[in-house]
Amino acid sequence: MVIGIDRIEISGNELRCRPRLPRGLRKYLLNDTLAVRYDSSVDLEKCGESILAIPIVSLLAPIAWAAGADIRIHELDAAYLGALIKIKDIFKDIFPWFSCAGGIYAEKAVVNDFGGGGILLPFSGGVDSLASYLKYKNDKPNLVLISGVQVPLFERDYWRGMRADIDRIAGRDGVKAFHVGGNLFRDLNFELLSRDFMVEWLEDVAGGLCLLGLCAPITASREFGTVLIASGHTAAYTKPSAARPVVDNEVSWAGVGVIHDSYELRRQEKLRYICQHEGKMVYLSSLRVCQESVVSENCGRCEKCFRTITGLAVEGVNPGECNFRVDEGTYRYIKDCFLKGKIAMGDSRRFEWEGIQKMLPAQIDTDINGSREFLEWLREFDFSKYRASRLRSYIWNMRRLYGNKRMKLPSIGRKAKSYYYIILSRLGLA
Repeated sequence: MVIGIDRIEISGNELRCRPRLPRGLRKYLLNDTLAVRYDSSVDLEKCGESILAIPIVSLLAPIAWAAGADIRIHELDAAYLGALIKIKDIFKDIFPWFSCAGGIYAEKAVVNDFGGGGILLPFSGGVDSLASYLKYKNDKPNLVLISGVQVPLFERDYWRGMRADIDRIAGRDGVKAFHVGGNLFRDLNFELLSRDFMVEWLEDVAGGLCLLGLCAPITASREFGTVLIASGHTAAYTKPSAARPVVDNEVSWAGVGVIHDSYELRRQEKLRYICQHEGKMVYLSSLRVCQESVVSENCGRCEKCFRTITGLAVEGVNPGECNFRVDEGTYRYIKDCFLKGKIAMGDSRRFEWEGIQKMLPAQIDTDINGSREFLEWLREFDFSKYRASRLRSYIWNMRRLYGNKRMKLPSIGRKAKSYYYIILSRLGLA
């Protein structure tokens, strides 16, 4: 099997590519054409095709490795090509059930060198990226918001709010903010990839590599030398995952290096670091962890919001001052959702909730809207024995999506197309 990347087109500040996929792999892409738009401060003409190809290759390479396909491309940065050869071997160790039989072949491996010294950080305004930003703040890391990852691009009010928040931080701290918009992640049938290859595709396989790839044209245009990527787990998370320094730190192109940051810190430890930072409320007041709400604040009703509200309470910080709506019923509601099995709990979520438990103080002195009683209950809760009810979890998810105004025709259409291919795949027809 061969995936062909024949041409990268530039239209204004948008790069577009129509890869050729063999029949057996077409089910993994929901759109024939992949497109990424950069803001006007990024001169794509300055990049060259060997750099512009990196975002596309970063999305397709994990699929090729999993399925055992070759990728053939006209031009690719020589350093990036060499990095992918090493990373494929690492993937084979992490995911031994992947084929990893194919290779990446470029007609022309181009040696580039931007010679820049600045730092670029993919930044969502969430706990992980905010902790990394504050850690390197004195080095003036520049920020890049990558739109369209979970919340689709057509939710314009959401992304306008995100851009405004990040522009405000950048303006206040004297750094630059860049914006990248595209549906690369949503054009990927990650639901089917997760099922076929028995792993959470975006979280544990492709997310980090693709985020880094999207940064390549910015580093070429603006001459950055380092890209930081915030860690999502620590070495204590033992499930197969490529979201590790051993993978990300191998990524390079044109003299640009990558640092997988704060791998030694669990999410709650990062939250503690943020909460102990001088001037913390300037940043926490616009904290963005929720990818289910399409309004200006976190929804406060999803698992990730629950986890963050709880983590802030552990640190003695009022979540109501951190872009959440919290009242006397919030902690009772979270407890009730656990007791009734409404919250789906995979390995990653369980790992983070257990991390919160480990950092509960022996004596809880602060009580925020009833948080003390809830945290004392949480201390004794056994996550290893927790099992969600499929029916209750499904109903809870549907009600929440409806309440968060996420059940819109384009999203429903994307999901339907994804599951259409899942059904065909099960029947052996795709």
